[in-house]
Amino acid sequence: MARPPRLEVPGGLYHVIVRGNERKAVFRDDTDRSKYIERLAGYRDKFGFQLLAYCLMDNHVHLAIEAGKVPLSRIMAGQQSSYTQYFNWRHERVGHLFQGRYKAFLVEEDPYALALIRYIHENPVKAGIVEKPEQYAWSSDRYYRKGKGPEWLDIDRVLRMLGRSRSAAVRSYRRLMREEIEEPYEDVLTWGGAVKGDEAFADRVLQSIGEPAVVPRGLTIERIVKMVAREAGLDPGRMRGPSRERDVSRGRQMTTWLAREVGRISVAQSAKYFGRSGGAMLAGVNRLEEQLASDASLRRALARMRSELLDRGKPIE
Repeated sequence: MARPPRLEVPGGLYHVIVRGNERKAVFRDDTDRSKYIERLAGYRDKFGFQLLAYCLMDNHVHLAIEAGKVPLSRIMAGQQSSYTQYFNWRHERVGHLFQGRYKAFLVEEDPYALALIRYIHENPVKAGIVEKPEQYAWSSDRYYRKGKGPEWLDIDRVLRMLGRSRSAAVRSYRRLMREEIEEPYEDVLTWGGAVKGDEAFADRVLQSIGEPAVVPRGLTIERIVKMVAREAGLDPGRMRGPSRERDVSRGRQMTTWLAREVGRISVAQSAKYFGRSGGAMLAGVNRLEEQLASDASLRRALARMRSELLDRGKPIE
């Protein structure tokens, strides 16, 4: 499957995800975490980007970065290489530490920046590590709750979106983390595997780098189900039924992935269609994405179906 395009947009807001190779830990203790942050702060000063939020989990990292003039690819190449050298030296190991290249989504800042910040800070809660975001020591949540952070963390950039005064902004942030929001970051549409936002924003960005528009008009989940069923040798009716057999579950995951990546159909919408919980469906899609890195046949199958869906004039037989 073709890699998503690299979008280098000065001033663009990026959600960056880096994962440990083979899901292994990239931090073994707090010293490692401190060194990762130390290097991140150094590259921020060197390359002139803004670090809006971060969360260091055991085997992966989430960052919200607003790029400056230096391309994000150069920033991340320096950060990951420098930290890998440190980690290998300290723990007397050799080889790759991170899983391939990092993943980055260009996010439409208005209105989705706050949803991204919330998503990053909620990671430890969703992983079952803590009950509340403020209990986790290795994210930027606690700085937002205080309204003050270290020089290398650009919380003012976000607080200005939340209120005119610092105290009002802090209150709004705490409310953001406490209450349900209309459109969670997980439901923000993804276009071309590289852009999160509304259709007009995605088309404008992708076409600026010569990528085709990625939205087939009139695409329905029924059409995708029919395609996946044909590809996988399944009965479409079984996919909507109660079966939990592995091939049926995989068919639902493939359908949901294609619906999210190619069309306007959120994971929550697909889950409702299949009669499944949104959380379980999202977990299944995340597992599918992890398998893409090592399963060439899965990549080829999804690439074929994605291309067919993007061929707007071609009917699904």
